Amino acid sequence: MKNFSLILIYFLFATTEQLKIPMKLVKTRFRKNINKKSSNSIDKNKISKQIKDTADYIFAIDITLGSNKQPFTLLVDTGSEIVWVPGQKLDSFDKYFNPKSSSTSKKTSDAFHYEYADGYVAGYYYYDQINFMTDKSFYFTFGVADKLDIISLDFDGIVGLGRKYNINKNKYSILNTLKTNGAIASTKFSFKYDYNTKGLTFYLDEIHEDFKNKNLASCPLIDSEIYGTNLWACELFKVGIKSGNNIIKEISIEYEGLFDTGTNNIIFPSEFLNDFESTFTSFNCYLFDEGENSERMLAVYCRDKNNLPKITISLKSYKLTLGKENFYNQYYINKENIYRLRLLFIDNMKQVIIGQNFFYEYHTLFDDSNDILKFYNDDTEAVVKHEESRSIKLWVLLTIILGSVIFVGSVVFLIIYFFCCRKKNYNVLAKELLEMSSIKKSDDNEENIAETSFNKIMNIAISKKSPFKKIHKRNKNKN
Repeated sequence: MKNFSLILIYFLFATTEQLKIPMKLVKTRFRKNINKKSSNSIDKNKISKQIKDTADYIFAIDITLGSNKQPFTLLVDTGSEIVWVPGQKLDSFDKYFNPKSSSTSKKTSDAFHYEYADGYVAGYYYYDQINFMTDKSFYFTFGVADKLDIISLDFDGIVGLGRKYNINKNKYSILNTLKTNGAIASTKFSFKYDYNTKGLTFYLDEIHEDFKNKNLASCPLIDSEIYGTNLWACELFKVGIKSGNNIIKEISIEYEGLFDTGTNNIIFPSEFLNDFESTFTSFNCYLFDEGENSERMLAVYCRDKNNLPKITISLKSYKLTLGKENFYNQYYINKENIYRLRLLFIDNMKQVIIGQNFFYEYHTLFDDSNDILKFYNDDTEAVVKHEESRSIKLWVLLTIILGSVIFVGSVVFLIIYFFCCRKKNYNVLAKELLEMSSIKKSDDNEENIAETSFNKIMNIAISKKSPFKKIHKRNKNKN
């Protein structure tokens, strides 16, 4: 019966068109306290009021689970791999999954324990119906959490959209399940934000028209040494600070960049602060420690909205710029407008995290089948070829041209040298033959001269590889 249901679902999905799903921007909270010592002692009292429970937004979608369609709003997270919802033991959530109220729910024997950067979630996998961005349900294996050690969440769980799964874990991948059931032809997906409508769209199994445009950037995916092979990571080469259209500071980093929709910030290791702190000060911006205990988490606060710094990120072949309105949050503190950049510097970071504010500016295609990420931006100044890439190509071209000139010149020189030497040797040989023909054997002295001349001629013919050498050898063999 189960197999028949799967076959029926496959044919129902076989005619399904590519999916274009409006996403939700769900208000969430992140706690911070900026009433701490500033890294700029002159301005440490300028911002003195604590800010708590400040509103921000995350990417989320609505799904239903079970035969009775229990509703959940889940964070869409490219920085993790599994789908989970809270169970009945987690009373801190407004919603939780109740397997007893679903006639099709089955608890599996597989437990899960998933680690995040700031905590973990644990529980058991259940097998039940799920409605995920389609108007039809299918069966899927998802986690139901009964233990949670993570920051407070204002959503009902997480949809992990990590990369390729181990073949034995495909049953836990929502996109692979959709593909297996015939709902989609591939697991490609993308996020696009519309600044005119303020709407965010999730495209599944669709190559949007944007990605046929020439104004594209891309980077090949790498297997992250930090988190393993299942995340969307590219190699980054430089990071810079830009004022208007001018880069005023840029440094080499050579770090992994993890493209993660599960965070609101761009996060760098704090080791880069020494390079950038004076540059931020020139923008009338200040660094404040928002970390807890001994861990530093420095955020950038600015006062001049008309002169906020932009951030550039250099991939292997492209330079991308971030700096639109979604790159900062505005607060009103002590009768003063303050702008907090979505940019953090954290101790003990081993990679760069590129969060949700990046996807507001760039329509991003996650293509696991070709191991690549692609980025589109309407602003032609925002996607440019990496300067070093052009320089490398120019040097390669110059090297090829110079090498070709040297090679051709060497060949011409050898040809001229060869023919000139042969001509010189033949002239000497002809002169000697002419002298030899005029010798008369009148006495012993003349015979000695003739013999000496003849031997000299033969030595020239043999030693200089003249055409007579082969003749001489053949005659010698005959004798």
